[in-house]
Amino acid sequence: MIHSQAIKTGCDAEMNVCGSLVHMYAKNGNLQASRSVFSQVWLPDLKCWNSLLGGYGHHGMPVETLKLFKEMLKHGIQPDHVTFLTLLSACSHGGLVEEGMMLWNSMKQKSGTITPGPNHYSCMVSLLCRAGLLEKAEEVIQESEHNLEMWRTLLSACVDKRNLGLGIRAGEEVLRLDSDDSATHVLVSNLYAVTGRWDGVADMRKKMRGMMLEKEAGLSWIEAQHGGIQAFTSDDQTSSVINEAQSEVWRLRGNVGRSEVDDLDAKDCST
Repeated sequence: MIHSQAIKTGCDAEMNVCGSLVHMYAKNGNLQASRSVFSQVWLPDLKCWNSLLGGYGHHGMPVETLKLFKEMLKHGIQPDHVTFLTLLSACSHGGLVEEGMMLWNSMKQKSGTITPGPNHYSCMVSLLCRAGLLEKAEEVIQESEHNLEMWRTLLSACVDKRNLGLGIRAGEEVLRLDSDDSATHVLVSNLYAVTGRWDGVADMRKKMRGMMLEKEAGLSWIEAQHGGIQAFTSDDQTSSVINEAQSEVWRLRGNVGRSEVDDLDAKDCST
């Protein structure tokens, strides 16, 4: 409706209006409409290009994002920090390691015009960790001043890749910056466990008990028929409706069991 009104009043020719329309359609996932509006702009500015790039990148189309970026460069539009953040994020989610490294190096070479910020570093660390390039990710983290969350990302990747040495270093860095981080203690304990270092697991658990650290329990909740919300945790025996909830679970399990039996009988009959 607003788009139609902009056309009727002639405001759709304004660059700011065109850019907003491109951004609106891109954010809603209607990339065809976004590109259609963009194609009607005589000389789209950097904001228009960034909006369209962000749409393709946000909706899981990294290859198309990079193609659009090359098209932007051909039109003589120079990227800014928003452009590079969009591109690095797209490469990170798409697993495009080589392309991400090229963009990273290109951005760093533009010293004085574009300075990588915390979000740029986070995208690069995420990209490298997903690709298993953990040592390279550590180098990138050490270049950044805002690196607490990035050390956590690296530690989590080390647990997945079973890299004990680097994982311990990452855990130590996190605890140096935030000594009360219970999640990091748990991750380090898990790292010892997946690498078979049960002595390390015992030491870490002992340290956690000594510091009175506990991993915060995850909560689930359901909406009751009377409209109230009931929250509970695993093995929760304190809820006033625990007996009613357990009875319902057993009833549902019985229905599932009967359904499986009926499926088997139907198959037998068909054969």
